[in-house]
Amino acid sequence: MDNIQQLTYDHSNNERKKKTIMICDDERDVLLLFGLVFGSKYHVIMVDSGEECIDRFMEEKNRGNKIHLMLLDYKMGGILGDSIARKIKGYSGTKIILNSAYNVDDVLVKELEDGNYISKYLQKPIEIDLLTDIVTEIIKD
Repeated sequence: MDNIQQLTYDHSNNERKKKTIMICDDERDVLLLFGLVFGSKYHVIMVDSGEECIDRFMEEKNRGNKIHLMLLDYKMGGILGDSIARKIKGYSGTKIILNSAYNVDDVLVKELEDGNYISKYLQKPIEIDLLTDIVTEIIKD
């Protein structure tokens, strides 16, 4: 991620209590916006490709760092969000909000929700107030 600041874990006592959100999106503006919106309340990890999303998730998991919620773009280069969601759910209980600017097949979304691969699907553009409410609701469980 060229010029996008990597946000990392601060293991001080106060910071350790924050939950972690991973933002996976290949649009720089979306990464920066979501990072700004959620960075004060949560630990934020930002990645800009599907491969990096899986790799970084596994790195954090292997370090013992839990990712509580993932904001996952559906279409990121050569790998689709539903494939990432299925892989991530195979390794953890991380909750996933899948989002896309493209029309994602309703049958696929229902299958992902019914199989508990994703907690929610949102169509872009997403109103920030709505997204923050949904994130707060999903991450508190």
